[in-house]
Amino acid sequence: MNPHEGVEDSTDLIDELSFPSIGRATPELIYETLRAQILSAEKEPGSTLAQSIVARSYGVSRGPVREAFRMLQREGLIESETNFRATVTPLSIEEVEHLYAMRIVNECMALSVSIPQLSPSELDELDALVVRLNRMQVLEIAEWETCHQRFHGLLFAHVSDRTRSELAHWAEHTERYRRVYIQGGATGWALGATEHAQIALACRNSDAAAGTRILAQHLARAGLTLVAIMDPSHKPDLLRAALNQVTIESR
Repeated sequence: MNPHEGVEDSTDLIDELSFPSIGRATPELIYETLRAQILSAEKEPGSTLAQSIVARSYGVSRGPVREAFRMLQREGLIESETNFRATVTPLSIEEVEHLYAMRIVNECMALSVSIPQLSPSELDELDALVVRLNRMQVLEIAEWETCHQRFHGLLFAHVSDRTRSELAHWAEHTERYRRVYIQGGATGWALGATEHAQIALACRNSDAAAGTRILAQHLARAGLTLVAIMDPSHKPDLLRAALNQVTIESR
């Protein structure tokens, strides 16, 4: 028996309670479940994942878990420690800048393409989501995230599948950081709700210039607030450059 295996099992048994016991599962299902837990911060940054415990919880050998871990590592969500353990990737200010800069430039580009193609039913859904997001409280974060992702997803609904997939990836990864936003006492929720309404109105008016400008400011404000919470001394040059690029072009 490998000497590391007993150590892993004895020190991490308590963590087993946090995994769903769903019987035999594929690497893809294990990956999707763990990914959702990491992005929602159910699995906190810096926490340890043990292959033996995950495997036992899913009723599989370590092989499917090992492959799921590889997929999570390729996505940057975990860091491998040994053959048997991994750590949920810590939050970083560099990633905040990267994610929000990419979102500002690319979501605004996608919005400018999508606005002329939004259907009446999509515009009605945007309006309905604005109302729902405005009514929700911070404590309803899980439901708020679902509505918020759908709102932003509609803004880039009419681009290619590959572009839409990449935009969704960056948006999903910022979800981990919104917990920092909430815990840091940020008070921009009312302003965010106003910006959502303004973006939806620009979409209904087929005003791509206004829509992209407001969206850029909306995303930049969130990113800059996070930077200020995480490290007030950090200079967010990348974020400011992304914002300037979009707002200058939308004039």
